[in-house]
Amino acid sequence: MIINYSFDTNATYLVACSYGPDSMALLHLLMQKTAKIVVCHVNYHKRNISDFEEESLRAYCLEHNLGFEKFDAPKTATGNFQSWARELRYQFFADMYEKHRASALFVAHQQDDLIETYLIQKQRNSRVNYYGIEPVILMKNMTIVRPLLSFSKQDLLDYCHENRVPFSIDVSNFETKYLRNKIRLQVVARLTEIERYQILKEINENNDMLLAQKSEVAKKVQAKKELSIKSLLELSEKDFARAIDQLLKNRRKFVPISSAQIAEIKKACQSQTPNIEIKLSNEISLFKEYDVLSLSGANQASYSFTLEKPGSLETDYFALDFSHGAEDRNVHDEDYPLTIRTYKPGDKYEVGGHLCAVRRLFIDWKMPTRLRATWPLVVNKGGTIIYVPRYRRDFAGDKKTKFEIKVV
Repeated sequence: MIINYSFDTNATYLVACSYGPDSMALLHLLMQKTAKIVVCHVNYHKRNISDFEEESLRAYCLEHNLGFEKFDAPKTATGNFQSWARELRYQFFADMYEKHRASALFVAHQQDDLIETYLIQKQRNSRVNYYGIEPVILMKNMTIVRPLLSFSKQDLLDYCHENRVPFSIDVSNFETKYLRNKIRLQVVARLTEIERYQILKEINENNDMLLAQKSEVAKKVQAKKELSIKSLLELSEKDFARAIDQLLKNRRKFVPISSAQIAEIKKACQSQTPNIEIKLSNEISLFKEYDVLSLSGANQASYSFTLEKPGSLETDYFALDFSHGAEDRNVHDEDYPLTIRTYKPGDKYEVGGHLCAVRRLFIDWKMPTRLRATWPLVVNKGGTIIYVPRYRRDFAGDKKTKFEIKVV
């Protein structure tokens, strides 16, 4: 049994491990490839042996000089337990990924899981971005690798027995209250080798067809950070959804999109309202901004920075260089120290000899709502707004004085 992955000798890798046979087989296989492993375990305290499994795994890691991180899940779940538990553990993995500056998270999904997922997708007629389980994905800024999809559950059990790898069996896997368990016990466990081969062949063929369809859409969306709403609405239902998927892929923002969310996005695109936010997750939103659809992270908080004298300033929101003078920005030596801050209600700015509400300028410029909260205003030492960068797409300053606004 071989893991097909190119390891970096200097990199640290995380392994999601429950102490079940699948994850313990994965851990043992990885130990043959690299020593820089951090085992990540979530204890849901749902079963009598949960603490025994945690302590057994901790002892195994100590014996083999492996890193060990564990998370105690709250004992009271909110909503659907499976969804709640998944979000909880992947947020824990993301926190550990950042803490250890990991290069990849390894997860022990295997061939039976792949078949189960595909059969559920077929039964529910789900809108999918990939049939079955994808070998490598990006999620929550992590590279997630599933190297065991070629091996069956039985293969991994045999591996553990042959190599004396300890493990524990989760008896809840034999309960049939969840659809996945029913399919696992009543369908996948009873497949003949020929039937298994035929299903895997069907999955591959469907993914090849899906890839060809997505490639056609990708040509239209290639490398774009935003999509024309007019062009989007000309697409078929399936191609509309694939265009949204490709936009997420372009920005390396993986998040599964449901059919209900696609319907919500399309409704926003058809709306006459110029600015609409569609939340895809806690961290990611799509924004309908006049005639385009764009992707962004969560809105940033307000800010205020001071520039004591002519010079340069680099922040998360903007970068400027006034070191050679900034008269073309209506900034003079007597205006220092400058304050560069975000909009406040009631702010006014003189344009052509008349005081205009800054909010009105934002509207006239058709500035997306999400940018208005973080757009920089330059204020002189007397508290007067002396410069507001004019909004336009891909805003950047001219060659004389640098003033670049960073749009996340």
